[in-house]
Amino acid sequence: MKSPRHNTEGVRLPVSRLAVMLRQPTGEDDLVLREWRMSQHVLAQTLAARLARTDDGQPLDADALCVTDLQALLLRLRQVVAGDVIQAEVTCASSQCRARVDIAFRISEYLESHPVRTPRGLAPSEPGWFQFAGETARFRLPSVLDLRAIEGQRLPDRALARLCMEPAEIPPALRRRMERAMEALAPPLSRSLVGECPECGRPVEVYFDVETYVLRELSDRAAGIYQDVHLLALHYKWPEDRILALPRNRRMQYVEMLRDQGVGA
Repeated sequence: MKSPRHNTEGVRLPVSRLAVMLRQPTGEDDLVLREWRMSQHVLAQTLAARLARTDDGQPLDADALCVTDLQALLLRLRQVVAGDVIQAEVTCASSQCRARVDIAFRISEYLESHPVRTPRGLAPSEPGWFQFAGETARFRLPSVLDLRAIEGQRLPDRALARLCMEPAEIPPALRRRMERAMEALAPPLSRSLVGECPECGRPVEVYFDVETYVLRELSDRAAGIYQDVHLLALHYKWPEDRILALPRNRRMQYVEMLRDQGVGA
């Protein structure tokens, strides 16, 4: 059995404009999702580093990505694995209604609806840093590594500001202006989605957390790895490491063909 050639898909990250290649998860990646115990931020970074490469084939430094780029990468990965449409079901918050409300949107359209903007008067001061014309204070976009650095701190917002803004003391009005600029340069992709209940007409609001949603869905999809390995090893006599090296979509094709023939049903 030859080593599999991974299916890849090219994407461009919205903030850094970095071109990356995403590959299908393998069984080894499924085991990471099911067995490794780590924080959500670390798991997201680990998965990005495992499944993405720069377009020239170099390892991706996921720690250096800004948060928006990491979340966009996770959404693109979900697109590669499970398709463009995200569907979820929530309950109407009205105690008199409590109807089930379907929420659906396309990842491609969602990303397009959060364009990157450069505020007027803002310019790079040096690589990675920005400042407004006439101001000496400067800022940079929070990175994945920054989020890991502030995990568990009592006042994470203040800790993040200390890492990403200089000097330490900035007038409140300028600080707010810098924060708005950060959101324009790197629009948050985790945010509230608002719809309408089809039964009572009341607004329905749900918070879409990109990392939580994508990692949970990928983990749920990885749950069949043990049965897949058992079935393929039993029928084809392939060793575990060879099966785990298969891209998930190819592994599932073999499994589905066997089940269509009544094997392992």
